[in-house]
Amino acid sequence: MSSTTNSQVTLSELEKKALKLIIEAGEEGLLQQDLWKMLGIDSRDGSRIALRLAKKRLIYRELVNIRGRKTYRLTALVDKLPEEEKEEEEKKTEEEKEVKYVRKAPRPIRLDVKVSMKLVSTIPCTTCPHLDKCAEGQFYDPTKCMKLTQWLHKMAIKLQQKRLAKRELQAASSVA
Repeated sequence: MSSTTNSQVTLSELEKKALKLIIEAGEEGLLQQDLWKMLGIDSRDGSRIALRLAKKRLIYRELVNIRGRKTYRLTALVDKLPEEEKEEEEKKTEEEKEVKYVRKAPRPIRLDVKVSMKLVSTIPCTTCPHLDKCAEGQFYDPTKCMKLTQWLHKMAIKLQQKRLAKRELQAASSVA
């Protein structure tokens, strides 16, 4: 993930107009073909703008099939234009600046994940005596829990190791 925040992103005037239209479309998003028509530009330029906004992590592009034609549904990943966000950020106190929220995914994504009870039983929360008092912003806060952080770190390392082993196996089988 890039270290720049959305408030540090620079946009052309056309990108600003496009992003504003996508934000205004709400959670339903906007079809890419409708965006370039609304902006009065051709499809190639519209595609380039959408790609640039997606690379800057301001929008999400979802491939959809509309009346037998492939296009993209564009959904905003931000609530405001970067400069508006920057102005608000400058007005915040230091404590408020530390808190950042991740926006919910625009629509549910189906994941084929197998969950074993053995894995679930290793989550430290299942045996924590403070589970009933634990909530974000409370004295017992999962975002500050060292046991949970260590467990997540351990799981991330295991996942990385599995992926690396799988890639090595694929590379070895493709060489043979």
